[in-house]
Amino acid sequence: MLTRNQLVREIYRQHAIWYDTIAAPMLGSIFQLEAVSALRLNPGDVAVDVACGTGSNFTLIEQRIGDAGFLIGIDLSPEMLQQAHACVVAHGWTNVSLVNASAEEAQFREKADAFLFSFAHDVLQSTRALFNLFQRAKLGARVAACGLKCAPWWNFPLNYFVYQIAWQYHTIHDGLSEPWKHLAQFTSNLEVRVRAFETIYVAYGIVGVDGRTEEQNTKKIGT
Repeated sequence: MLTRNQLVREIYRQHAIWYDTIAAPMLGSIFQLEAVSALRLNPGDVAVDVACGTGSNFTLIEQRIGDAGFLIGIDLSPEMLQQAHACVVAHGWTNVSLVNASAEEAQFREKADAFLFSFAHDVLQSTRALFNLFQRAKLGARVAACGLKCAPWWNFPLNYFVYQIAWQYHTIHDGLSEPWKHLAQFTSNLEVRVRAFETIYVAYGIVGVDGRTEEQNTKKIGT
């Protein structure tokens, strides 16, 4: 029986080649843009793209941090990181480090100004992963996440669509009603905006001291 990490590698080994042409457009870059914008990145910032996949968010991040900044992309799938590396080479970026590891075990020396979790549901359901990552956060580091969520129970046609995608790309299927729940334990003033008839969320806040905050303060906004 495959472990969860082995299952993740197998799923994304199969999807890596065509992920940017099929999956990424279907999930919607507009929500990734909103999440990256919420990070309020500045030139020179160190940004961590968790479960970065093929690097679909790299351009958005690089436009904001500039040559003086530093981008760390973390992903468990070597095939997805190969695509991300090709993206880096194609753009000529020299300020990118790619880490092939699980979020629970990823190591990097830099202290981060910002963390992005873009359609990274499995990672967000792991408090061990969040704790490991946020130990490397600067004081006042920003965090943003976006991804799938369940619509209200009565909207079963859309929920069918959500679960069809989730079963293809997630190995953890719990937590879709509030995917940001564990993230709220590690952040202060976490704000959640729901989009696309409540099937997509964008959440952002500030990493708590020592990667954890004692007080949860989550504000949910519907549009």
